[in-house]
Amino acid sequence: MARPIQALREQATALEAALAVCAANPRKKAVHRLRTCTRRIEAQLELLMQLRDLPSYRTQATAFRRAVKSIRKLAGQVRDLDVLQQMLQGLRLPQHNHRQKLLKAIEDRRQKRADDLKQDLEQHIPKVAKAIEELFTALKPAEDLALPLRQLLPLADTWYQRRTRSMKAVREDDLHTIRKMAKVARYIAETGLPAKQATTVAARYNRLQQSGGHWHDALLLTRMARKELGKKDPLTKLTSERAKTHHNSFVRLLSAA
Repeated sequence: MARPIQALREQATALEAALAVCAANPRKKAVHRLRTCTRRIEAQLELLMQLRDLPSYRTQATAFRRAVKSIRKLAGQVRDLDVLQQMLQGLRLPQHNHRQKLLKAIEDRRQKRADDLKQDLEQHIPKVAKAIEELFTALKPAEDLALPLRQLLPLADTWYQRRTRSMKAVREDDLHTIRKMAKVARYIAETGLPAKQATTVAARYNRLQQSGGHWHDALLLTRMARKELGKKDPLTKLTSERAKTHHNSFVRLLSAA
């Protein structure tokens, strides 16, 4: 059986730990953990919204989302820059290129965003802690809520289809939304499952998330290369070609789904 509220509590505990670690030093692993915790909590809240006969809790859920909104945004920006740095270091390039110039620009921007994240954490950690406490107070009457595991994937499918039904693969904004929705659907489907079983159950959403993520990261790197090096620079052209390749792969995967 899956226990969504208990899973939510576990994620909230992990989030509070990740917040403390990032406030001290927003290193790559810590930021990734923080970002993942916020996404998994969002997925649990979306799962609860599909269930009936729960106590009134949506006001508290909205307050929690509001408390973590800026943290999620800034952590996402730092995480994106960490990924771009890793991607750029892994590219095979001609001997003469502007890799180091672009890496320096990424590092400078990363430092600025990390400083912004630390400041935001100092301001919002107490608000997040209060929002978490109030959320679980509201949900306490349903603490032992349990769902058969076989219900999770259909719930994830229904949620995903409802959120993406009007999306078009020819629109870039829609592709970004589909990518994010696939990640949330994956986390819904994985609720309460062991890691190996979760990967199997949520395989379709994991593939969509990964493919969309590759495209998103390549697109961000292209935009940054264009800004720092100019659109005619060979490195900019290379990243642009990679972004197009990942875009086409993502669209094909969506078409086959």
